[in-house]
Amino acid sequence: MATNKTGAITNKDLVLFALYEVGGAEKPVHTEDVAAQVFRYPLGRQRYRWERYANYPDKERVTRELRRLKNVKGTSFVKGHANIGSKKARLDGWMLTVAGVDRVKAIEKQVVATLRAVSGTHSKYKEEAFRRRIASTSCYKIYLRDPTMRGAKDHVFTDMLYCLPDAPNVRVRAAYDQMLANAKAVGATDLIEFLKAARRQFASFFSK
Repeated sequence: MATNKTGAITNKDLVLFALYEVGGAEKPVHTEDVAAQVFRYPLGRQRYRWERYANYPDKERVTRELRRLKNVKGTSFVKGHANIGSKKARLDGWMLTVAGVDRVKAIEKQVVATLRAVSGTHSKYKEEAFRRRIASTSCYKIYLRDPTMRGAKDHVFTDMLYCLPDAPNVRVRAAYDQMLANAKAVGATDLIEFLKAARRQFASFFSK
């Protein structure tokens, strides 16, 4: 996914950046919160407003963009869903994937310059709290003693991810991806390397 030939910000990138700004790398964000953030940008107000009542954000158009971002030429930049027309029991919420955070980081300077937003929005992700959470885990302590993590038991990995030892692999992978996305959002390169090492050591959770 790229900006167009004129260098203008695409609609997908605009919505993706809005999701990032409201904390989508850390936790699920309601569709209305994403739409409200898009509408805070002058460019967003031009593109995502009601036709007859221009002071209101068009939530449905933002929703369509989020759904498209779930599969852009085979790459998922977000995960989640809106609760429009679905069962009431299903919660509305969207999160950035690892690929989504990578995309935001690649376009951040250009988007900030275009939107004239405040730089350094990743501070919303509370890096210190995130670091404390990781540093307190047995998994990370093992890594500090031995970066190969040779011999580490599976339960130290699942405990770090707040998963039960017998949780399905798909649940463990989803929790890992969320943690990696958060690490990338705060720019914690050392923790990114730790998580990559953990993935190598606990590769069985990532097999089909």
